[in-house]
Formats: sequence, C-alpha cells, structure tokens
Amino acid sequence: MRRVAILIMCLAAACACKSREDTGPGKGSGTGTGTGLGTGDPEDCEPLRAHLDELYRADAVASAGSGSGSNQAIIDEIVADNVTMALSDCVASPARVAACAAKAQTSADLEERCLIPLDEEGTEGDRFQGEKR
Repeated sequence: MRRVAILIMCLAAACACKSREDTGPGKGSGTGTGTGLGTGDPEDCEPLRAHLDELYRADAVASAGSGSGSNQAIIDEIVADNVTMALSDCVASPARVAACAAKAQTSADLEERCLIPLDEEGTEGDRFQGEKR
C-alpha cells in the first residue's frame, strides 16, 4: 500500500511540473505586465513632469471648481506638491515608476498603480524632511 501511495505522489508531481521544453527563452505565455520602457535611470523621471502636472491639475481643478484667483494659487500649490511627491518616488524607483506613470490616465490611477504606497502611520512625509520617527 505504501508503494502505491509513493507511486501516486510521484506521478502527481511529474504531471504538475512543466517539461523543460515548455519553459525557456521565447517559450513563455507572454502575459507579463512589464512595459520595457523604463531603464531604471532617474533621468527618465524629469520628462514626466508635464504629464504629472496635467494629471494632478485636472484633479485639483475638478475638486476646487471654478473660483477666484486665490483658488488658482491653492491649486498651483497642491499640484506642485503632488508633482514633487511623484517625481521623488520616480527618482527613488525609476524602473518601477517611470513607465507606469507615463501611461497613467488619472492621478488616482497613478497613485494606485505606480507610486510608492503611503504608509498607514503617516510617516511617508518624513523622507522629505529627513526626519525619522
């Protein structure tokens, strides 16, 4: 009985594994999520500035609505802060962020898929001030 159990386990393991012929260069499924656009160089980030500004400005204008010139100053400040944050994340992890950010269609999409996640304790801002908690 024990031999039968061992034989069944060996057969199951053999069936579960792919043969070497199915794996190898050019033999994969081709369904990966890589873009091939990011080089991992922080210089890939600065060209994103205009796109990031556009994404965050659309969000800020939609949130603020139409209003006076003082609203415009607040919008400009919010947009500048958010663009600085996104570029900082890009410089910290250019291979991960640059290509993804270039494809983002909204600021929410950018923040959800591309940027370094914010921590739950609110200490992510410390990296900009050089402080540690």
